[in-house]
Amino acid sequence: MDICFYKTRKKASGKNKINTSPLKRKSEQGEGFEKRTNKMLRQFTPRPCVLRSISQTQFRAISKAAGEVVQKQEEHGELPKELISGAPLELITERVVRIFKDAKPATQSGNWGQHFWKLDWDVLGKGNRWENDLIGYQSSGDYMQGTIMKFDTKEAAIKFAQGQGWSFIVEEPNVRRFKQKDYSRNFYHSKGKLKHVRTK
Repeated sequence: MDICFYKTRKKASGKNKINTSPLKRKSEQGEGFEKRTNKMLRQFTPRPCVLRSISQTQFRAISKAAGEVVQKQEEHGELPKELISGAPLELITERVVRIFKDAKPATQSGNWGQHFWKLDWDVLGKGNRWENDLIGYQSSGDYMQGTIMKFDTKEAAIKFAQGQGWSFIVEEPNVRRFKQKDYSRNFYHSKGKLKHVRTK
């Protein structure tokens, strides 16, 4: 394989210099790449730490500053996740959520809807509700009115509301109590007047 060299003349400090361009340029690029690689490797190489002696006054100043910071963190406590979620601040300051469990419907569909605990928002005042002129139903400007969240347990719903910083109330469900009845009780003797059941 033949390599051709061409000469270029440059003027530097009154003298003419001859550069063999292809090979020299490649060697300079290789050296630059090697320097950059070594510099990057030195940044990730672990270095021994340097221990310095700290005077007693400096140590007191550092410990005092650290104590003030810790005290401020204890005053604030855990910040609610609502601050970084992007939701409006009024959800924390003005709204109250309700944690409840649905009652059994009057239909024969069973009690499957009672398995979950739900979380919804309170209804705002009259300023956010108006009567629709077309149909007559109540319209609302509340963007959280139709939002309902489901949880498997009451504790999970409470923990979520506390983590978000919401004010909440818990409504305990009414437990149905069944009394045992026999058909023979219809014929028991009872003192007093006879009971007449009239349907008309």
